[in-house]
Amino acid sequence: MKRLVSLVVVLTLSATFAFGDFLWFRTRDPVRDIGKITGKRLSEEEKAIAEFVMAFYYVKYGYVKNGEPLKDAIKRMSEEEYRNATAQAAKISKNEVAKGFFRMGKAGDKLLKAIIQTVEDAAKAAGDYVEKKSDQYDKKK
Repeated sequence: MKRLVSLVVVLTLSATFAFGDFLWFRTRDPVRDIGKITGKRLSEEEKAIAEFVMAFYYVKYGYVKNGEPLKDAIKRMSEEEYRNATAQAAKISKNEVAKGFFRMGKAGDKLLKAIIQTVEDAAKAAGDYVEKKSDQYDKKK
């Protein structure tokens, strides 16, 4: 009976850690999470683009030392920052134009950064537009 209980406990703990979730414990894996968002497994190229985008967000959110993103930046990100970064990385990693820029090497890096910044600006502009129109509506009431 002790062996059976021990086996069940070991299997339960093994399964829990294999999936990365255990009540309060959840590991962050951007490639896995971006794959969940897109609904498809990322190719090697898409993984590289996703990591590039995540590095952009590490810098954007201030998780940098001497110009380089910190190794533990992903752990330091708030839940909202992480959610935003992975959502944007999912969009960009599946974009054919971004893939083309990525294939260009160093020259494409600047263009890829421009795409990331444009997506950010568009999201901010959309949010500002909605707020502005909402305020106009409220004033007319």
